[in-house]
Amino acid sequence: MTTYERVIGIDVASKKLDISDSKGNLPAVIANTVKAVGSLIKRIEEPEKTLVICESSGGYEDIMVDLLHEAKVNVAVVNPRQTHYYGKAHGYLEKTDKIDARVIRLFGEQVEVHLTKPRTEREKQLRSLSRRRVQVLTMINQEKNRLRFEDDAVKQFVEDSLESLKKQLKAINDELKKYAQELSQETPNVEIISSVPGIGPVTTATLCAELPELGKISRNQIAKLVGVAPLAHQSGQSDGKRRPRGGRSTVRRTLYMAALVATKKNPVIRKFYLRLLGRGKPKKLALIACMRKLLLIINDMVRNQTQWDPEKKARDQAVSSPATSATCSAGH
Repeated sequence: MTTYERVIGIDVASKKLDISDSKGNLPAVIANTVKAVGSLIKRIEEPEKTLVICESSGGYEDIMVDLLHEAKVNVAVVNPRQTHYYGKAHGYLEKTDKIDARVIRLFGEQVEVHLTKPRTEREKQLRSLSRRRVQVLTMINQEKNRLRFEDDAVKQFVEDSLESLKKQLKAINDELKKYAQELSQETPNVEIISSVPGIGPVTTATLCAELPELGKISRNQIAKLVGVAPLAHQSGQSDGKRRPRGGRSTVRRTLYMAALVATKKNPVIRKFYLRLLGRGKPKKLALIACMRKLLLIINDMVRNQTQWDPEKKARDQAVSSPATSATCSAGH
């Protein structure tokens, strides 16, 4: 575990940043603007010995994180659920922005965290597009649901909105495909990921943008990170169903559609899917298991820098580990 001489916890909001500094030399609150964050960074004397830690806040932290990376300050963006449980465990039952900043700082001082890596401009644009795609897909589903119940007075407005959203979705998909092609000139990971049957350019771009950890961490870690790993729920004689929880919703949503296609076009995933159905597993549970298997295959391929090889049975056997079997047996 890396020990930092100074830890700065920051609670991020859309318009302000609440700060808890282990040295007590920084202002308690500043505006969430380029100018204010820039002034704050100038007051960090030894950036290489300093850790700034904050929670993932839906993008409100992006300005601060980018400026800190430019100044070579160590930054960790952590899951809010982790700091929430940490605070409860240490007796912080009240919730204010000031208390949250303190809890985040204490978490950074006592818990090992993974530093957030700086992103290139293309990676930032890819991430913005992938997240906008999820927003548009959500709105399309909402409008489709409204279309079923609205009367003729507003039905045409809903249909017009739906048509506009579908056009926007197509434009976003086209942009993602273009960025994926450009990114393929910089990293071999694009060709590696896209070589998997069932993985199209949109999924490839989303994985590159939202899951930079691919190939760098273990299979169990990557499954938990995305939210497709079955987590134990056992206490005493009670052994509840193992269900995936948490994770990166943008990746998970894209991976769901990729797995759905893979059950028809990918021979390994299709065989796995049919085997689960043959054992009596519900379709939804079987599909989640396929999502995890597909993710693990891609993670192994990126780690080994090898493209899809349908004849390489060893890969299939390696992925069908006890951890995967746990997914398959979920819902016992």
